[in-house]
Amino acid sequence: MGVVEGGMRRCWMLIVLVLAGCSATVPSSPTSVRSPTAAGEVAVPAKAPGGEQSVVHISGEAPSCDVRLKGTGFVYAPQRVVTAAHVVAGVIPVAPVVTTADGEVYEGRVVAFDPDADVAVLYVPKLPAPPLRITRMSTFPLRIPGVSLGDARMLSYPKGAKHVVTQQVKIEERIEGESRDIYEKHDVSRIMFAVSGPMSTGVSGAPLIVEDGTVGGMMVAMAKDDPDRGYALAAEEILPVANEATNATRHVSTRKCRRDR
Repeated sequence: MGVVEGGMRRCWMLIVLVLAGCSATVPSSPTSVRSPTAAGEVAVPAKAPGGEQSVVHISGEAPSCDVRLKGTGFVYAPQRVVTAAHVVAGVIPVAPVVTTADGEVYEGRVVAFDPDADVAVLYVPKLPAPPLRITRMSTFPLRIPGVSLGDARMLSYPKGAKHVVTQQVKIEERIEGESRDIYEKHDVSRIMFAVSGPMSTGVSGAPLIVEDGTVGGMMVAMAKDDPDRGYALAAEEILPVANEATNATRHVSTRKCRRDR
């Protein structure tokens, strides 16, 4: 895979990504780079030590596909949970169930849904979990083969887990390029991180807690042919949707579910 970094273009190899039962295809053509949004912008200033109490399990019924979708999310503002859009795609907007690390169950509603960015936000009234801060990670100007960008903790509810699971992972590289929206309809530009570590279904929406205790990215996919490689949206992809929905309370459409689950 040839790489020209430092704000230039990256040529992707064709690869199929799946996570939490969803798939996305990354084209092999050279990719364009989108200018990053509001570098360093933060949704809220609060931060929870460890982060486990801020990570929740999300489930909801998607009647059009006759399936129950499950995934991970995390609190980023009071009573607001951010997750991957494909975790709640097609779910009845006012019926997602959010379960905390303590086993407490709350009803939520989807108040932001962006299938291009693959980001959604839930409003969960009375949810007491403390917020995590989302911040843009600093990166090295050049990619050094064999050297990761840093370590992170991935907090998630993998398939079958009844409690939040903490896994140590490495952020291998920052990728700026084009992939597909969650419905495979058109190309979208995204900034992502390649992450190495054990991956499994159910971790979509899991935060990557970096060294300073903030969230540097959110898991959205894993390589179909490599169970130890995944992909996370960079903070600058999450923040525009999350910031816009910090005070949102009105439910929005979650469109349709993914029939290839």
